[in-house]
Amino acid sequence: MEGRSRMKDHAVPFPLWSETEPSARPLGLPMCQNRIAVPMWSYAMEALPPARILEIGSYNGAFATALGLHAFMIGAPIDTYDLNAPDERIAPIGRALGVTFHTGDVWGALPLIEAKIAAAGVSFVLCDGGDKRRELATLAPALKPGDVIAAHDYDAAHELDPMIPASDRAWPWSEIRKSDGDAVARAHGLVPWLQDRFDTAGWLVYRKVVA
Repeated sequence: MEGRSRMKDHAVPFPLWSETEPSARPLGLPMCQNRIAVPMWSYAMEALPPARILEIGSYNGAFATALGLHAFMIGAPIDTYDLNAPDERIAPIGRALGVTFHTGDVWGALPLIEAKIAAAGVSFVLCDGGDKRRELATLAPALKPGDVIAAHDYDAAHELDPMIPASDRAWPWSEIRKSDGDAVARAHGLVPWLQDRFDTAGWLVYRKVVA
């Protein structure tokens, strides 16, 4: 007990994110996520194994690559879309794990993305581009029963109290509000999915109601 007390007294809090880019380096990969996001999405793949993952907004390709290890093990390819090409120090690892990087206007690729969502099996759709509200609202109608859609840069603490200091938040960037997601959910038959856990990962997550 004495040893444990000393350890507690000298413990240094481990922040979930950094104020400078990259926000964290899960698995050594620099990304704009907090340190819970990768293991949380890995848990989601355990809870509901997807047939495919579609990511809007690749950034440098690190997040898709990190998810790619679990996705590879369950045979779920990842397609990720961005205006910019991924970091070529990272992309070869992602490609080896079944990640396909699409460079160009995501809205021009919308028919292809919708066709992939429509394919048999559960689709995970991760909205993390430049306009999360538009991405969520545009892609939600394409979901099949059982599919999952999520939007990043969700600050759950801000929903509770806008005055909570950034240092006390799991993720301090807020590009989508719960009211935005709930409006889409009501219109398209979605329900929150694992949200109490994803609150700490900076993601707003819904699942299409299974008939």
